[in-house]
Amino acid sequence: MKNGEIYRGLLLNAEDTMNMTLSEVARTARNGQVFKLPTVYLRGSGVRFIALPDLLRNAPAFKKVASMKAKMEAERGAGGGVKRKRE
Repeated sequence: MKNGEIYRGLLLNAEDTMNMTLSEVARTARNGQVFKLPTVYLRGSGVRFIALPDLLRNAPAFKKVASMKAKMEAERGAGGGVKRKRE
């Protein structure tokens, strides 16, 4: 989190805005104190990054995202960028 807290748990739900729900959460405060919580809802604007296990590296969903990203980069590199008219 941007405030220095760390939340570790099972990801139940995630939204486009990075709002997410975690269960079986261990919250580590900035001072190192650890709290166990059953469920937490995190607001996406406070999330700095999300670490996922390496096991998901070859998951079908991520392969689809990688191919979409490669396609977008290829289109952008081939003159697919937005052209603006100067006035």
